[in-house]
Amino acid sequence: MNGTLDKTAVILTYGQTPTVDYLLAPHLESLGYRVRLVDCDVETSHTLSGLGRCGVLVISRYTSVRWLGALAWSCDPETKIVYFMDDDLFDLGALRGLPWWYRWKVFSRAWIYRSRLKKLCDEMWVASPALAKKYAARNPVLLEMKPSPSIFQRETNPVFVCYHATGTHQREMEWLLPIMQEVLAQAENVHFEVFGTRAINKRFGKLPRVAVLNPMSWPNYLAYASTHKCDIALAPLLPGKFNAARGPTKFYDYSRMGGVGLYSDVAPYRGFIQNGVDGLLLRNEPNLWIVAILALVKDADKRNAMRQAANQRLTETLKSA
Repeated sequence: MNGTLDKTAVILTYGQTPTVDYLLAPHLESLGYRVRLVDCDVETSHTLSGLGRCGVLVISRYTSVRWLGALAWSCDPETKIVYFMDDDLFDLGALRGLPWWYRWKVFSRAWIYRSRLKKLCDEMWVASPALAKKYAARNPVLLEMKPSPSIFQRETNPVFVCYHATGTHQREMEWLLPIMQEVLAQAENVHFEVFGTRAINKRFGKLPRVAVLNPMSWPNYLAYASTHKCDIALAPLLPGKFNAARGPTKFYDYSRMGGVGLYSDVAPYRGFIQNGVDGLLLRNEPNLWIVAILALVKDADKRNAMRQAANQRLTETLKSA
């Protein structure tokens, strides 16, 4: 390899994974490369033509006809192409007993391309001695587990935003999606938590710093909420006959978690929430919610003041019960 190649290493991956953070990126960085991730789920194969003359290109686990074709016509002849796997993806027998959908994923994204990958790639990298031994004929490179120190750094000022709702709030979840997408893009210290099914996970799970939790029974939710904190809690409510009969239970749910609630300025919250004192009332206009959330993210003093007011109101309610 001559010196004209860029000292950049490209990793083709389907989403950011533990494989990338624990093995591939640290290994490539230790070799002096700048690492560039290309998410094959998001970017198109035309991305490869704009990467220049990268020194190394790593195919992490999975690929497709489209990406293999793009490599054939756009990758520099002097670029080292590597195939990496951290599971046994070339032996269908090793998959016995695993869920059918996982077997299909391995079959359709790795196993059927094994011959093409062996011809295309200059090297094979593996993550375990067992794989190194099994594929010894390929002279694989066994990577050492060297996680980057940055993975273990704790954020100094994270702000936790949540929306806890049942499946009857599908419209509100869809309404919140672009709002939280913008909030998360503008505030990198925000983390968002939402309850939802697999369909909700497919939508919200693509956003950064999002946790999608499985729905819980009421006793389990009570236990969960008593041990988890939330800084900002969302309670949008869109017009509808069913929503017209709801009560202000979210105030109590969120107060138990220490969260400042942002509520739609409609019944049952209008007239119940003291706007600006123990919560915020907002019209159902997405831009208003984005601005309000971002303002509270930056203003810890205001959050604390409203949190204390909500706690005081909750305490007074319990005394009078």
